[in-house]
Amino acid sequence: MSTSSPAPAARGSARPKRPSLASIAGPSYFPVSALARLPLSMLSIGILTFVSSVSGVAVGGAVAAIAGIGVAVGAPILGSASDRWGQRPTLLLCSIAYSAALVWVLVAGSAQDAGAMLSCAAFAAGLTAPQAGPMTRVRWIRRLGGRGPVEASALDAAQSYESTMDEMSFVFGPAIVGLLAAATTPVVPLWTALILALVVVPWFALHPTAAAAVPQELGAQPVDSDTGSQPHVVVPERMPLGLISALLLGMLSIGIVFGSLATVSTAFADETGHSGSGGLVYATMGLTSGLAALSVSRWSPKFSHSRRWMVCSVVLVAVLCLLWLPEQPWQLSILFLLVGAPIGPVLVTVFAIAGNHTPVRRLGLIMTLLAAGITLGTSIGNWISGALADADGHAAALWVTLGAGILLVLVGSAQAALAARQRPAAPELGVEGTGKVS
Repeated sequence: MSTSSPAPAARGSARPKRPSLASIAGPSYFPVSALARLPLSMLSIGILTFVSSVSGVAVGGAVAAIAGIGVAVGAPILGSASDRWGQRPTLLLCSIAYSAALVWVLVAGSAQDAGAMLSCAAFAAGLTAPQAGPMTRVRWIRRLGGRGPVEASALDAAQSYESTMDEMSFVFGPAIVGLLAAATTPVVPLWTALILALVVVPWFALHPTAAAAVPQELGAQPVDSDTGSQPHVVVPERMPLGLISALLLGMLSIGIVFGSLATVSTAFADETGHSGSGGLVYATMGLTSGLAALSVSRWSPKFSHSRRWMVCSVVLVAVLCLLWLPEQPWQLSILFLLVGAPIGPVLVTVFAIAGNHTPVRRLGLIMTLLAAGITLGTSIGNWISGALADADGHAAALWVTLGAGILLVLVGSAQAALAARQRPAAPELGVEGTGKVS
């Protein structure tokens, strides 16, 4: 009688390999989700370029700021709509409404005395700008959140990747506008954004991954889109107001850093006789910020979210204190590289904490609200630092940047205190998708 030898015990205990992001979402998802960000990232600088060519820089700056306010107001509205009705109808309607608003901007902006009509058009464009960045995060969280350590590791990598794409869109959106305007006419960038909104945004809306972001009823547990089963995870029904406030203030602080440094780089370039190089100096920050964000998925799970936030924000403040030293743009560029390194991980961390503690049915609202915090902070940073730079030069504007960095440390401390209070019931881990709240 023959007998079969038993399988080695170690065979069944091998650690599962983390699936690649391409195998989860499909290879086409990455170009479409990246391109779908461009209509928004091209908006403010596109309006500034177009309106300034017709009515002057002062009017162009004011109209661009109004568009930014529209984005800050519209983003959470669109996020809430996607929670209620789903991403597909919300994005498809955004595609049409945003395109119509851009046509309105182009028509109203062609007249030198457009006034209120142009302001309304710019606000409408910001209000309806497609929120592809926050919505792609929702898809990853809904697909991978709370399913186990392997999926949590994949979600960590996805969050890092999306933060890098956000950074790249902040850099490449304005760069595309500048290149198109220089090569053709100032009106072409807005027409390009319109075409992208009509072609790429519907593609993103209809991509199969949107099935993971269908509306979720109150009290319902997330359902695995592959198996139809419910993962073993407790989904919070509400998000503490203190935590929402901390996360939003954190994003507002980062936005003020972005906006003030954009003004500082431009003013510094003008003061040192290198007008026009400010944008290149500012872009260096996006390079290290994006690379650092990508690295977060390799960090130890023992390096908790609270520790990440605190360590990176303290490092940021230390580097910001050095920004008064440079005398040439290349020196400022080196320091901007150092500034970007801690910012990327903080962005990943804030979105990760939000993903862990947000009810499934409110993911769209919270993710777009946090993105709106960056937009609003950027506008505030531009406004305050611009006034200071006009009066007393770039050195005065740097105090806005340093103040925002200190605020980020203080908010991080508050978030750490909130996490410590929740830790006995729900330990906070450094891997996305594993934290819970009571």
